[in-house]
Amino acid sequence: MNELLKSLIYIQQHLTAPKSEYNSFGKYNYRSLESILAAIKPLLRSQNCGIRFEDEVIELGGRTFLKTTLYFFNDKGETITTSAIAEHTATKTGMDAAQITGAASSYARKYAMNALFAIDDTKDADSDSYIREQNKPLPEEPKKAPARRTRTTSASAPATMPTAKDPRYAAIEAALAKVNDIDSLIELYEQHRMEVENNPDIKAMFSRRKQEIHKSTVITF
Repeated sequence: MNELLKSLIYIQQHLTAPKSEYNSFGKYNYRSLESILAAIKPLLRSQNCGIRFEDEVIELGGRTFLKTTLYFFNDKGETITTSAIAEHTATKTGMDAAQITGAASSYARKYAMNALFAIDDTKDADSDSYIREQNKPLPEEPKKAPARRTRTTSASAPATMPTAKDPRYAAIEAALAKVNDIDSLIELYEQHRMEVENNPDIKAMFSRRKQEIHKSTVITF
């Protein structure tokens, strides 16, 4: 057994990368690429090893993906590689080209790290166990008493929150219609967090789309 493989086994056995981040919309904990890197650096140092990433854009079946190759190496010149891909869409609401590429790179790098260092992603947003859990019937929200009507001035209303007649409402609705998985839905939610949290109609749209995605998901065993 070469030295690098011994180091890989050691790191897999000792790496602890807790899911310290929380997504309030998806209601699940997750680990970010940054938290994985922070957890693994002391172990790499102890084994005289390092890692590096290489990204490239590839096309598969007429769709564009960003492929990340992870290189795990030591000071003796030994190297182990693995790779992962993430779809690189042409456009995303509220994101410019650089942000789209950065998000795809971060996603692919995280899952390359998961694969090489045996990091378990049970109950992350794209796992079967998470989807099964989310398919449980949602509790009914308690009915609220009608709010008392009070006179307000135009200054008291949140001027930046879109309404049903606002073009931004239609833009968000159109973006939701194109979302087909929980990861993309959560990403869209984060882009429009202020609108969702301050506009009940938009919040209801996101909740409906979330339930539609769960119902359309095919679970395999």
